Amino acid sequence: MEEMEREKTREEMDFLSALPECLLTAILSRTSPRDVCRSSAASKELRSVAESDAVWERFLPSDHGDIISGLAYGPAAFSTKKQLYESLTEIVLNVGERQRFKIDKGSGKKRVVLEARELAITWGSVPEYWEWIRLPRTSMCRSSEVPEPPEERLFDLKGKIEARLLSPETTYVAYLMFKTWASYGSLGRAKTYVRFAGKKGDGYETTNIVNLEPAKSSHHLRKRTEGWMEIALGEFFTGQGDNGEVEIRLMEVEQGNWKGVISVQGIVLRPKV
Repeated sequence: MEEMEREKTREEMDFLSALPECLLTAILSRTSPRDVCRSSAASKELRSVAESDAVWERFLPSDHGDIISGLAYGPAAFSTKKQLYESLTEIVLNVGERQRFKIDKGSGKKRVVLEARELAITWGSVPEYWEWIRLPRTSMCRSSEVPEPPEERLFDLKGKIEARLLSPETTYVAYLMFKTWASYGSLGRAKTYVRFAGKKGDGYETTNIVNLEPAKSSHHLRKRTEGWMEIALGEFFTGQGDNGEVEIRLMEVEQGNWKGVISVQGIVLRPKV
């Protein structure tokens, strides 16, 4: 069975290798960076096309010119479009003062982080009610400052971003990155929603009911490293030319005692796999 599968794959690669270069370029450009890298190892003919600027140009963000202009080095520092693409996937870039993004290496899509200071959080602007703790910037998901809440009150958190800053033709999932200490109190159930107004004004909203306590976690909750967790708040699709505003919000619907119970890194917008 495995031998038959390998033979079938070889036949498919031989068929592709025999296609005109312009047609092969068009086919590979409509796949993904991950698929192109796999094709590159199949044959010399495929490798030549898979390494070409014509293919990798399609995987670069449409605003890559603006991105490069904000870096210490310009396009002349890269000999090929593939090299430019790989370099952009290795660095964290700024969208705004506290909005950061990184190019996903497998898909070429932008992953965006709205840092904690960028969010509207219950009493978040009152210094007496929040302790902002600086963290080492060890990954793109780490906010430079993390809030810890003061006392009993319904927890409410909201973030916004313009759709033009995201990758077009992409389904995004919004995740809250947080940490809890159950011994200090408890969190109630929460309602999440994602609102998005498209380019024609025909916006939509998705909602979920979630629980932020690990002991009562659902399929929405996933554990990360160093005690941090992420919970899916909702998803949305960015069409070509969309320039509306995306709003992500989480609100407690049951009173909990969240004083000293929760810390927030931020909201991550990640392309759906």
